[in-house]
Amino acid sequence: MTQFLDRHRQLKAQVDERLAAIYPEGPHLLVEPIKHVLSNGGKRLRPILTMLSAEACGASPADALHAAAAVEVLHNFTLVHDDVMDRDNIRHGQPTVHTVWDEGVAILTGDAMFINALAELRLNPGDVEEMSSVFIRGALAVCEGQALDKEFETRNDVTRHEYLQMIDLKTGHLLGLAAELGAIVARAPAGVIACLRNFGQLLGRAFQIQDDLLEIFSDTATMGKSLGSDLVAQKKTYPVVAAAEKAQAEVKAALEEAGTDLDSGMQTLRRVLTESGVKAGAEEEIERTVGTALDELRLLGDKATSIKLFADLVLNRKK
Repeated sequence: MTQFLDRHRQLKAQVDERLAAIYPEGPHLLVEPIKHVLSNGGKRLRPILTMLSAEACGASPADALHAAAAVEVLHNFTLVHDDVMDRDNIRHGQPTVHTVWDEGVAILTGDAMFINALAELRLNPGDVEEMSSVFIRGALAVCEGQALDKEFETRNDVTRHEYLQMIDLKTGHLLGLAAELGAIVARAPAGVIACLRNFGQLLGRAFQIQDDLLEIFSDTATMGKSLGSDLVAQKKTYPVVAAAEKAQAEVKAALEEAGTDLDSGMQTLRRVLTESGVKAGAEEEIERTVGTALDELRLLGDKATSIKLFADLVLNRKK
């Protein structure tokens, strides 16, 4: 794992260098916010998965660098707009775009980032038409997932099945896209491309459930972003939906408490989730989902070693 972590850092450095070169010139109110977002030092999980996927299929990770950067720009575009909708003030340990500038600039920044993501994708060698098709499909899926996320805010009867469908769109499709693009760059057979896409989508599901847990059981300093906004906005998360099936009255009371006293409400919710077994159940769901994701890699054999180590890194993250 130590050797893989060193390699992970090397790939991240390559992605960071490429992101720094995106949109260097233009109006100040676009150049500076985009630079603010793309220089934030995020984990770069999605672009690294693109590069590892390409490598597993016989290409060089560098061959997929433009596709990897495009995925990361797309991901960050969605975060800029999400932060406006959720009124989050911190992202990756720094003020969000609408906090530093205003909501209008944030919306315009996100729009420009999406266009730059498409432009970056076209710089990658390979079947540009196929890559563009899956890229657009993945981008639309993320928007559809966000729409369902907003819709669920006004519903108290969201089931776990519905919730999983939503995060499969909002989070899973983007990681699936990342893995799929790497395989396309490497001109992998259709069956291999499908397996890597399925792996990424399942890993994205596990990632989001884990993120939902960290939203409640971690802290702002560790996560580097605002916490508790999802609860205040009545957003549905995996532990909240699962707990409502077992202890609906207690969960409702905790959320109402969080609306007036966030820290106290969070403490109450942590107790309810722990005592009801929901926290342990969510952790088991993460492990099962990652196990299913890893099964998708069997077709690649030993070539998938780095991707498996990547999945282990994601599963054991603390932020």
